[in-house]
Amino acid sequence: MWRRAVALTALATGPLSGLVIWAVIGSPGRVVSVGDPPAHEASEIAVRASTWAFTPSVIRARPHDTLRFAVASDDIQHGFAINELGINLQLVAGQERRSPTVTLALPPGRYVIHCSVFCGLGHPSMKATLVVGDPGPTPGQRLPWIASLAGLVAVAGFAARARARPGRREDPA
Repeated sequence: MWRRAVALTALATGPLSGLVIWAVIGSPGRVVSVGDPPAHEASEIAVRASTWAFTPSVIRARPHDTLRFAVASDDIQHGFAINELGINLQLVAGQERRSPTVTLALPPGRYVIHCSVFCGLGHPSMKATLVVGDPGPTPGQRLPWIASLAGLVAVAGFAARARARPGRREDPA
């Protein structure tokens, strides 16, 4: 009986741990890195805004890169804002807007891209990230892995305790 309980617990926590990691870190297909543009030209980054998400969710660039964002909304009115760069575009469904050309005169770090127009209940979570340079890991990146490991340790502890419990009864059925 205890084996069944351990197996069911492991089946429940395993996929949940994977889902938590995927949700926090994001899938690899949602990251864009800026390449080397032709001389004296800005790299253009295409971004799609839709119901409470930006695609890509992570944009990687080097310090002093020159960028221009081409942003379009797929559904309703949204905004596209990066406060540190002074960008705030108002988006209308089905129309593409281009930002002014900006040079990333920012120190290495992670900068929030957010929706600047209220777009419904999920508006506060409508964010993406501009990663400039190599800012190193942040504590929040390790949290899903630590939580998953804690879940696995809890399953192992439950199994050990259930197995070592003295006087346990076997179910006659």
